[in-house]
Amino acid sequence: MRSISLLVSLLFAFMATTHAFELASLEARKDRNATRSGGDPTKMACKQMQKLTSLTTLAANQTKLDELVAKGKLDTAKVDELKKKAAEATTKLQTMSSNSTLTSECAAIQAKSQMKQACGQMKRLERMAKLANNATAMADFAAKRNLTSTQMDNLKKKAQGSDAKLKVLEANTTLTDFCKQNKQAKQPDGTTAAGAAASGAPQQAATSDATRVQDMLKTMSYVLGSTVLGAMFLLL
Repeated sequence: MRSISLLVSLLFAFMATTHAFELASLEARKDRNATRSGGDPTKMACKQMQKLTSLTTLAANQTKLDELVAKGKLDTAKVDELKKKAAEATTKLQTMSSNSTLTSECAAIQAKSQMKQACGQMKRLERMAKLANNATAMADFAAKRNLTSTQMDNLKKKAQGSDAKLKVLEANTTLTDFCKQNKQAKQPDGTTAAGAAASGAPQQAATSDATRVQDMLKTMSYVLGSTVLGAMFLLL
């Protein structure tokens, strides 16, 4: 009778250990998924504010709405629905805009985003300027893209105007310094060196620890399982 009680205890211990490991693994996966999502509440709120602003701006622009209706992209029913949503968005936007901390952080995020876009524009203008000053490169580009004479003329006009636009952007030392720092901070894969080191090390450590625990529990499960089977064999 005592042997049977011991056997039952071993069975419950084995089941509890296995179930606990499954729950721990599930929670660990949830934590990793939450970390990988990188959901920044402030950035999400700023993005929502931007969408609400775009919606209310469009709804207030009757000329643009008429243009979209004329092109068949919207009809009267959709315009009415859009204006209704815009009215609701206005209320939400007013509430969010009353948060001075949020609006200041959103302004900083928006400014950084615009600076990055300006950096990209500078790169494109630099390429266009080089193309405009190199007749051979211009001809090769036109041949590869199979450009028509009209397209070629338009390209030349854009290339010629790129010098003036590029000089205006390059005169902004704040912008040029930001572009240099942003370029230096990035690795070839587009990630920052500091960010890769900070996020990679903890994740590798967590993965290594989880693997060791998993292997240990598998071994324990095997030993416990063998013990239980052996005990059952002796009782039969």
